[in-house]
Amino acid sequence: MPKSIHYLKICLSLLTAILMFNSPCKAGGGEYEYADDTEEAGPAYFGFVRDDRGINISGAKAILTSKSGIKIETKTNVLGVYRTHISKLVKPEDVTLSCQKEGYSQIRLINRPNTTKRYVETDCILKKTN
Repeated sequence: MPKSIHYLKICLSLLTAILMFNSPCKAGGGEYEYADDTEEAGPAYFGFVRDDRGINISGAKAILTSKSGIKIETKTNVLGVYRTHISKLVKPEDVTLSCQKEGYSQIRLINRPNTTKRYVETDCILKKTN
């Protein structure tokens, strides 16, 4: 491989890395517009819905249910990401997540470590049933 092509590949790799780390994504799984939305709406509940092989599932329902009976449903986007809020009055430890998609059954939830009460990350794993 000629040196000029080798250097071009290195430059493109570095540029890609710089762009990835300078993207407007923030903690909480959302884009820049969501950066401060937890103040009024309460904790942001977010995560991925994936199949048992690790493939993201779009259009899956993510259902949050509080002990007090509040139920919030949202759907995952094309990347398999869900993000929503219940209420700032509901404690995260009083909320359970379930996921549904036709042709799948839920087999596992993965609760990610959380250092603040502003963001609650839980991934949902589904298995194809048919």
